[in-house]
Amino acid sequence: MTLTTTRLLHNAPQADPSPHVTVLVDRCAGCQECVVRCPTDALSMEPSTWTAISDDAFCVGCRQCVRTCPFGAIVVQGPMLVTARVSSPSHQPEHLTGSLEETRTGIHSWADAIAEASRCLTCPDPTCVRGCPAHNDIPRFIAAIRDGDLDEAHRVLSLTSSLPDICSRVCDQALQCEGACTWSLAGSTPVAIGALERFITDNSPIPPLEHTSDRGSRLDVAIIGSGPAGIGAAWELAQAGASVTVFEKDDKPGGLPRWGIPDFTLPQCVSSRPWEALLAGGVTLHCGTEMKPDQLDHLLQSYDAVVLAHGAGKPVRLTVEGGELEGVWDSTRFLVEARAALADHQSLPVLKEQTNPAVVHVPTVLVLGGGNTAMDVARLARRLGASAICVDWMDRRFAPVRPDELEEAATEGVDIRFSTTVDHLEGVGGRVAVAHLSPTRQSRATDTPKVVGHSPAQEHVDLVVMAIGYRRDPAFEAILPGVPVSCRHVGLPDRRWQASGLLTAGTPAFARRQPIGELALGRESAHARSALSVAKRVWAAGDALVGPSTVVEAMAQGRRVAHAILDEELSRASSQTLTEPVS
Repeated sequence: MTLTTTRLLHNAPQADPSPHVTVLVDRCAGCQECVVRCPTDALSMEPSTWTAISDDAFCVGCRQCVRTCPFGAIVVQGPMLVTARVSSPSHQPEHLTGSLEETRTGIHSWADAIAEASRCLTCPDPTCVRGCPAHNDIPRFIAAIRDGDLDEAHRVLSLTSSLPDICSRVCDQALQCEGACTWSLAGSTPVAIGALERFITDNSPIPPLEHTSDRGSRLDVAIIGSGPAGIGAAWELAQAGASVTVFEKDDKPGGLPRWGIPDFTLPQCVSSRPWEALLAGGVTLHCGTEMKPDQLDHLLQSYDAVVLAHGAGKPVRLTVEGGELEGVWDSTRFLVEARAALADHQSLPVLKEQTNPAVVHVPTVLVLGGGNTAMDVARLARRLGASAICVDWMDRRFAPVRPDELEEAATEGVDIRFSTTVDHLEGVGGRVAVAHLSPTRQSRATDTPKVVGHSPAQEHVDLVVMAIGYRRDPAFEAILPGVPVSCRHVGLPDRRWQASGLLTAGTPAFARRQPIGELALGRESAHARSALSVAKRVWAAGDALVGPSTVVEAMAQGRRVAHAILDEELSRASSQTLTEPVS
C-alpha cells in the first residue's frame, strides 16, 4: 500500500475560515500545471523533490489547481474568498400594456462596475474565454473597467466581437462565459461578465467600423443574409478593405435580433446599431432581395466569394389536430406583427374581435413551447392586453429556457405550465376556440415526455402561437453537404482543452447543471468547421451551417469565415460556375 503524504508551508494558517490546500506528494509528478494556472501565486515547486508546495496565505479557494491537476494530487478545503456579486435587478414598467421599456437594467454606476470587476481573478488560463463562443478576452476588458478605461475595453472587445451591445443583452451567459468562470466551476457565483460588457457599451459609444488593413482590397464578396452571421462576416471583410455586398430578403436588415427579439429585451436602437455602422463603413445592402440557390452560379460570376448566412428562419409547426384552423399562427408571424402593433400603439386585430360587444372580453393567447422564444411571444401578448398561457411538454427541470426569462414572464402574469402538451385544437366556424391540454411526465432530460391521463383539460383561446423552434431553409440543403454541422466534439480533446480543467468541471449549478465544458468544446468544433468552404468560393456560417443556435455563435462563425476568405487567394476568373461541393 502506498502511503499518501502531504506538504504545505510550515507557516500556513490552519484556521477554518481560510482555504486550506493539501498536496498529495506521492501523486505529484512535478508537471507544474497547478503552478502555471494558479491566479494568486499560492502554489510553487519544492526544489529538492520537484513537487508542488502551497501557501494558504495566498489561496482564495478557487479550486483551479484541483481541476487542472492530471493526477488528482491536490485537495482544497474551506471557503471560497469571493465577494458577493453585484445585483442587476429587473425593471418592471408601471403599466405593462403597450410598454416597450427595457426590463433588464444592467450595472449603472462606476462604483458597482469596479466592485464587480474586482471579483475577477484574471486567471492565467481563463476558462471564461473558452466558454465564450466569440473568444472575447474577458480578463482584459474587465481589467480595463477596473482601470476606468472604456476606450481600451472597447478596443479589446473589437478584436473578437462586432455585437458587444447585443450579445451582452441576449446571450445566455450561464451556459457560456459565466458558466465557465472559475468561480462557477468551483460552485460559487461567477463574475457578471455580461453585465460588465453591457456597462462598457451603455456608457461609451461603440467605435465605428474602420478600415484597418488592405488584405481584402482586391476582393468582392457577396453575403446572403444580414443577421448576426452576415454582420460578423461583413464587418471583418470591410475592415480589411474588401468590397462587400449583402442581400437580405426582408425589407430591413438585422435578421432575428431585429424582428425576433422584443424591445423589452433588445431595444431597436441597439439592434439597428451594427447596420448603421456597416452602411457608414461602405458596405452595400440590398433589402427585399431574396437569393435562391440556383442564383449562386450568377453570384460567383460577379463576386470572388459568397457567404451563406441566411439563418434558420423557417418556424416549426406542431402536427396536431386543429393546427390548420384560422387563428393558429407561427412564432415569426406573431413576433413581427406584435412588434409592429406595439410600435404603432395598437393591438392586433385578432385580439380585438369580440362576439358580444356588451361583454368585456380579455383575449387569451396560448403559446406552445417553453423556451426563450415562447416567453418572448407570451410577454408580447401581455403587452397587447391579452392573457397568456405557455405550455411545454418538457419537465421544468430540463426546459432550455433562461431562468430570468421565466421569472420575468411569471412576474408579468404569464401562466407557465410545464409537463403539459396540447392534445388537439377545436374550432368554431373554422376559427380556433378551444385547446385541449394533457399532462405529461419526464424523468430524465434525455427522455421523450409521455402523455399521462385520458381526460384533457380545456382552455378557451383566441389565438394559438406555435413557438417550438426554427429550422433551416431546405432549399439550400443540396449545396450544403454535411450540414447542419453538429456542435459536438468527436475524439480526444487537444492538450490545451484537457489542461484547462474546464472539461473536468462537470455540471456547475450556475450553468443549470449542464456539461459546460462539453458544450464549449462542441461550439469550438463547429466554429473551426466554419472556416472550411462548403463549395468552391462558397462558405456558410451561423444557423445556415449548424442549425438554430445563438446570436454570438453566428456572429463568431461569420467573422471566422471572413478570415478564411481573406487567407485564400481567390479570383472569380478561376471558376465561373458553382462546382461540386467540397468534400
